[in-house]
Amino acid sequence: MTKVNDTSAESQAMTAGWDKIDCLMGGTKAMRAAGTRYLPQWPREDQASYDFRISTSTLFNALARTVGNMSAKPFSEPLKWSDIDAKVEAWFDNIDLAGRNFHVFAQEIFRTGMMYGLTHVLVDLPRAAGVKTLADERAAGIRPYLVQVTPKRVLGWKTGIVEGVETLAQLRFTESVKEDDGDFGAKDVEQIRVLTPGEWQTYRKTEKGEWVLFEKGVTTFNFIPLVTYYANRTGFMTGTPVLEDLADLNIKHWQSSSDQDSILHTARVPILAISGVTDDDKIIIGAKSALMLPMGADAKFVEHSGAAIAAGHASLQDLEEQMRLMGAELLVSKPGIVTATQSSIDTAQQQCQLSAMASILEDTLDQAVDIMAEWAGLGDQGDIDVFDDFGAAAVTGVSETMLMQATNSGLLSNETFFAEMQRRGIVNADIEWPEEQARIGRNPPMPSGAL
Repeated sequence: MTKVNDTSAESQAMTAGWDKIDCLMGGTKAMRAAGTRYLPQWPREDQASYDFRISTSTLFNALARTVGNMSAKPFSEPLKWSDIDAKVEAWFDNIDLAGRNFHVFAQEIFRTGMMYGLTHVLVDLPRAAGVKTLADERAAGIRPYLVQVTPKRVLGWKTGIVEGVETLAQLRFTESVKEDDGDFGAKDVEQIRVLTPGEWQTYRKTEKGEWVLFEKGVTTFNFIPLVTYYANRTGFMTGTPVLEDLADLNIKHWQSSSDQDSILHTARVPILAISGVTDDDKIIIGAKSALMLPMGADAKFVEHSGAAIAAGHASLQDLEEQMRLMGAELLVSKPGIVTATQSSIDTAQQQCQLSAMASILEDTLDQAVDIMAEWAGLGDQGDIDVFDDFGAAAVTGVSETMLMQATNSGLLSNETFFAEMQRRGIVNADIEWPEEQARIGRNPPMPSGAL
């Protein structure tokens, strides 16, 4: 049975979440361009006033900072792998045929997954004329490479049940390809690619706006070689942004900050109020002029009390603190966060959300490498290891003191203490304990009371 994805309510909800993320990640310029979507126009506010207000609003970009900081943590150490065939490993230095190595490519997958809740990795092959079989591909020097298909590029899909597992039967997505434009130029051409097991087609738009078949061909894969990375899965091929709640707070801060700037502008310019003067009276105001008023008239400057300014400032600070805490929650260890490949013993352990996302990325990369190896006629490969020990990296010094006390009291060995300090990044990871032990043995005795 073939199942066609529902592109209505669920897809619209995903798209709405992605739009918020894109605008915030685009910074002040993108938020200004979004206009009334995220900065409503006040009742009775004329267009000129609104245009001035939005053109002077600036974004405190908590979302982009959080995405940047958190997506970098799993890659603070290089990717590691074991039991990978030398032929496959040789592809890692240029994993996407665009000059990016596996580490850089994996970081981009992780970052995109954090932004949108999911992203996709396609195992692709360069196209060459006359290539129809696996033997032809190998003879032509063709080799598989990885391509990221971001979720916004996916137009739709069909699924079927294969050996009891829901599996892709068709995938439709947009892509941009470069083509020659004259003798010296090049241009980007948008097209739609359709993948089915063993086949592909591309469609391009005519001048009349109709999508027509442009090219088609066969592949040596009897399945669609796509692996989905789920950072926040809601269903098959669907997900929502990991930091959507933070994005909503950031938009609220954008709106409140604009209000605060407006009230500051109003409060800084006192208004001269004059009573008892007719419209025909000539009034001149300036540093070298005197204000002549008729008998019984009055003039005074009216200024804002400032109470609303202080309240607005406090509200902005509260929002900023909430956003900081919400971003930091990715590093808070929680029970019950496990990946599909973890054992039942692991389910009892606590794991922070960022660690779980890094573990899921490992599974995704493993599957992609296995598909590449399958094309090369090799068996399943070993494991890709992404750094995920953020619990140790997030400590603030308290646990180190406790470890020192436990070691001094004999509850921990010196070697375990050394390993724990390495795990926290305090001791160089390249130092081996036996070598350090030998160095310690060569140290002269320290005078009493030196420390």
